[in-house]
Parts: sequence; structure tokens; C-alpha cells
Amino acid sequence: MGGAQAIAALAYGTESILAVDKIFGPGNLFVTLAKQQVYGKVGIDGLAGPTETMVIADDYANPEWVAADLLAQAEHDVLASSILLTPSVALANEVKLQIAKQLESLSRAEIIATSLA
Repeated sequence: MGGAQAIAALAYGTESILAVDKIFGPGNLFVTLAKQQVYGKVGIDGLAGPTETMVIADDYANPEWVAADLLAQAEHDVLASSILLTPSVALANEVKLQIAKQLESLSRAEIIATSLA
């Protein structure tokens, strides 16, 4: 279970889920808003904003891994920011190719593409 509905289930309980004392963990905008709504009923770890990630890499970085790191963060939310900072034009170009290649097989491709745009 995930998303805002999981926050509600954990805070108030359901037929199959006992209510908890505190909710921890990241989530998208809807999860953050849900955590804000249940604060006081249960404790929360904090209210996170959109993911902001910067990968700093040079010519020795593996472009496949850099692309995977950027994609993993971009999938959280359309407001997420994944940025590559590199002095290497060759690496930047290869990462761009890898992102396109890896994006084809990801279920959250639309969210990721919007985030990266």
C-alpha cells in the first residue's frame, strides 16, 4: 500500500490495518498533504518537499548508473528535480542516451519525462 490512502489507513486504521502512533517515509505531494492532515492524530517524521537531486560526475562515471540515479529520483513526482553537473560533454551526451533507453521500460515514464523536462 502506498500514497495518500496509506497515510489515512495508517492514521485511522482499517479492518485489516491497525492505526499507528507515528508515520515515517517519503512520498509525493499527495503523501505530504495527507501527512499534514493527520498530524496531531499521529506523529509524523516531517513534511518533505519535492525531491531535488544533483549528481556530480566526471569522465570516469558510468553513464548507465548516472542515468539510473537521475531516473530513480525523477520518478517521485512531476515536481522532482534531477540534475547532472559534469564538465564532460561526452558523459552528458551518453547519460542523455541512457536516460532515453532506460525510460522505455519504466512504468512511471510519463512522470519521469515531465520531471526531467
